[in-house]
Amino acid sequence: MKVPAARKTEVTTKATAANPISKQTKPRSTAQAKAAVDSSPPQATQPKPRSKSKNPQQEIMDLIAAELQGTVPRSSLNLPYQFTLVMVAVMMMLMPVLYCCLIAAACYGMFWYWTEILPTAMENLPRGRAMILAVMFYASPIVAGLMMILFMIKPIFFSLVLPKDSRQRSLQRASEPALFDLVDRICDATRSPRPKRIDIDNEVNASASLRRGFLSLLGKDLVLTIGAPLVAGMNTRQLTGVLAHEFGHFAQGGGMKSTYLIRTINMWFARVVYQRDRLDEMLDHAISESDFRISLLLMFGKLFVLLSRGILWCFMMVAHAISCMMSRQMEYDADRYEAFVAGSEQFKNTSDRLQALAAGQQTMYGTVMSALNDSVLLDDLPNITAAKANEVTASELKKMAKSHDEQTQSFFSTHPSDAKRIQAAKKYNAEGMFQLEIPASRLFKNFDAVCTGVSTDFYRNALGVLVDPSKLTRIEQFDPKD
Repeated sequence: MKVPAARKTEVTTKATAANPISKQTKPRSTAQAKAAVDSSPPQATQPKPRSKSKNPQQEIMDLIAAELQGTVPRSSLNLPYQFTLVMVAVMMMLMPVLYCCLIAAACYGMFWYWTEILPTAMENLPRGRAMILAVMFYASPIVAGLMMILFMIKPIFFSLVLPKDSRQRSLQRASEPALFDLVDRICDATRSPRPKRIDIDNEVNASASLRRGFLSLLGKDLVLTIGAPLVAGMNTRQLTGVLAHEFGHFAQGGGMKSTYLIRTINMWFARVVYQRDRLDEMLDHAISESDFRISLLLMFGKLFVLLSRGILWCFMMVAHAISCMMSRQMEYDADRYEAFVAGSEQFKNTSDRLQALAAGQQTMYGTVMSALNDSVLLDDLPNITAAKANEVTASELKKMAKSHDEQTQSFFSTHPSDAKRIQAAKKYNAEGMFQLEIPASRLFKNFDAVCTGVSTDFYRNALGVLVDPSKLTRIEQFDPKD
């Protein structure tokens, strides 16, 4: 769908009017932009006083301010998105109710059997050894019902969020003013709340999430996580597009929070269905170690436990299907923000670069494992990923894109295929408010130090041991043993 000309012109002309650098002189390439940052304009008369010279971070902030002006045009939610929002809201209310109804039905069934069936059965028990079999027969529904109720109530006391034992490295505004300034301006352009914290890790990904989970649902308490390999392997225009996409999700308002809730509930159902705890182990032990008559009763009870988990599995799959359907619609909408901020034509370049970086990271992991076999811990993992990504050929990239698109054809895919997303972004025909193309690492005062910190965090999280940064080895110094 074409964006109305008047609305598109409003964004681009507004950016140009407020931009002290005209469209003709705006840096279009990495070399040009780098020269604009690194070099000072020639002085015809007197040299510029040192006291008034700008540091590199301030010069980059000035370029960002000149580039990123205006806001992304508003767009009403399309019909599939509205329908999915309603479906999610209904399921969020319906599934807990159905779960409680299932427990209530089991309790009522136990009560009915205890008051209506069992008294009559006890009065007509046979004599002799047949009595033992009869008692077992009539007692089995009670055992099965109690076990079913116990195993359905037990998950209520489970934590809804899996504990995380990983180190988070947070950035400070005073240390990285240019990065924070860029993030603030992206938030303003997308009408998204600004993050309370910015973290950085070693993933080829960026995400904006609720900082304190459920406690942040009613507010605008966000945390932005940036993958250092993105910074190492992208230019500022590509990285800005990725961040605009992430903040575009939070510009969606209730949609993002609804998705968070449904995914949390779905994760809880998954734990109920698949996770085993000590009570499950005790039941299995009792079945294997008890007298065969007791074991038969417990096995009958376990059958009902499996039945209850089968019902919960159905709940889980319905919730998962709806959350995936909504996720795909939200990705399209977030892509719109990326297209207007970084440009429709740039969208494909960024997608290709993400694919190459993902492939580069897989190669990096192989290199890291090879080094670990030689008792060597490599430094600067983000830049190793970027270097490996540069080695990916066009034919390999095409094959990866085709494979990725095939994997996203499932009804349970959380993202549309890249081909469909690129096609949808082109329809906006957006020039892009931000076209500055210098290495994204220039946004940091000392990106090498950040990469070292991210690398130590990676080893700590992956190996469970603290690593002395001074013990890390540069890849240039690594000589693999034959």
